[in-house]
Amino acid sequence: MQQHEFTAYEDMTERMLRDLKPATEPEKQIAQKIIDINFRLNRITAIENNMLNFDMGPEEPAFEEDEGIARMMGQAAAFKKDAKAFEILGRYEARLSKQLLQYQQELERLKAVRKAEAIEAEKISQTTDSEPLNNESASFGKPVPAYVMSAVPEPLSPVPRAA
Repeated sequence: MQQHEFTAYEDMTERMLRDLKPATEPEKQIAQKIIDINFRLNRITAIENNMLNFDMGPEEPAFEEDEGIARMMGQAAAFKKDAKAFEILGRYEARLSKQLLQYQQELERLKAVRKAEAIEAEKISQTTDSEPLNNESASFGKPVPAYVMSAVPEPLSPVPRAA
């Protein structure tokens, strides 16, 4: 990343983290990848625009007058060193866009899992906290009902013999 890009990157990171709302470490890692890819895609778009604008412009701007223009010209020149610059940019952008979509889907999946786990934990918490122990349903301190079979067999009574 270029020195002049740090402030824009930090601003974008802060805004996107606020919008993405990652809560766990895996969500934070994926959110960071989404931010990085978006920043790279924005850079590609800017470079592509610079390449088009400077090639089509009637005259070359004065570098000494505007540091921003000099920086844009430098970026465009760096990507134009060979004739396939537009093709490379297009492939690069397509690959990043595909990765971005995958990371966005994974972030949404992780958030859904986290929310489902929170809902389940809340249900369990409400069930155990709000329902007092029902002594009628407890088995301790009561004789075993007759219909419950015991694991220990009762002794057999002798069978009367026929005389």
